[in-house]
Amino acid sequence: MHRYIAKITASPYVVRAAAEVLGTQRRFAILLVIALLAGLIGPFGTTAGFFDWERYLYWLLIVFGTAIPVHLVFFTFDRFIGQSAWWDAVWIPAVSLVAALPATAMVAAIARLFGSWLDMMAVAGLYAQCAFAILAIATIMHLVSGSSKGLSAQGTRVPILSRLPGARRGRLIRLTAQDHYVEVVTDRGRSLVAMRFRDAVAEVGPTDGAQVHRSHWVAADAVTARRTVDGSPRLYLADGSTVPIGRTFRQKAKAAGVLF
Repeated sequence: MHRYIAKITASPYVVRAAAEVLGTQRRFAILLVIALLAGLIGPFGTTAGFFDWERYLYWLLIVFGTAIPVHLVFFTFDRFIGQSAWWDAVWIPAVSLVAALPATAMVAAIARLFGSWLDMMAVAGLYAQCAFAILAIATIMHLVSGSSKGLSAQGTRVPILSRLPGARRGRLIRLTAQDHYVEVVTDRGRSLVAMRFRDAVAEVGPTDGAQVHRSHWVAADAVTARRTVDGSPRLYLADGSTVPIGRTFRQKAKAAGVLF
């Protein structure tokens, strides 16, 4: 799935957000299960007026049609607002209200494809339903995974980040060995840390990623494309860099969802 997303002719920023949603088989499978369950249960009155196959198709379009724009809103807030004292308590409800806007537009468009024309009152009710559903899902994800943004910024769950200046602590993109130093690149910049490369790799904590070369480790969600240059495969990353892929690291990298 990741390889198809990488071919989208959009900005790397949008591609990266899309890759976080659909970039691995596991995430794709989760969305598919949600869509099939919704088709089976028929929430929000969708058991009436639909044949069974229409209801499943409807929910497949709803789930996959709203996943990327909703995540793009969360991705944008998460990247550019940063951490503050009120973050955990306020940001999920606030961003859910914003994310409900594109979700409502998408759901209304899909409903129109199925012959439903919504007036202003119906759209307002639909917006409330979308906001509630997004808030519930985002809250559950937050409680399950913890506030990864805050934890990463503090370096408590990603030890390598505690070695960086505060302004450079963000989402990990890659690690690169440079003599006796390791270049640590995040979405907030890059820093050189005096340590062994293998020790740096051991300190990425729960960050999804893999070592793809003897001198490079990359985060799975930072990969935007894979291409072959002069017969050698390379990964293109969200920071604009390219990383070679070592033959001996390919299997582990594929298992980690880095290669596709």
